[in-house]
Amino acid sequence: MSGDMLLPLWAEILASLLLVAGGLLTLLGCLGLWRFHSFYQRMHGPTLGATMGMVFIVLASMLYFSMTDEGPALHEVLIAVFLTLTVPATTLMLARAALYRHRRAGKDVPLPDGAATSARFRTDTLDDEHYYPADEKRGPPPAS
Repeated sequence: MSGDMLLPLWAEILASLLLVAGGLLTLLGCLGLWRFHSFYQRMHGPTLGATMGMVFIVLASMLYFSMTDEGPALHEVLIAVFLTLTVPATTLMLARAALYRHRRAGKDVPLPDGAATSARFRTDTLDDEHYYPADEKRGPPPAS
């Protein structure tokens, strides 16, 4: 690739729009870390935001390198495949570790066998900032 290689205007605009869209989706997903209250809610936003943002950024990269090289640039597909396979697996392991930790701390979490409880389980009642004794009843975390 030489320094005097120029992209057509439509390709530059499309690649720029894809990069901006990917960055904004990733940012929106990361705002879930700030907005949501419990760990289970917080891990949902960044997972979806990072995956969708990655799709747009990979498309922009494929467009750019396909236009500047002699042929289609398909090596970015490997990035998308590896991230698509590893993000859900990592999220599942993090959720299981958090569920185990919350059960050991005596917090109100779903039972492992799926047995019915008297109250419907909600992640809003989990407060990751404080540990409470198992016999102490508590309400939802204070709004901030």
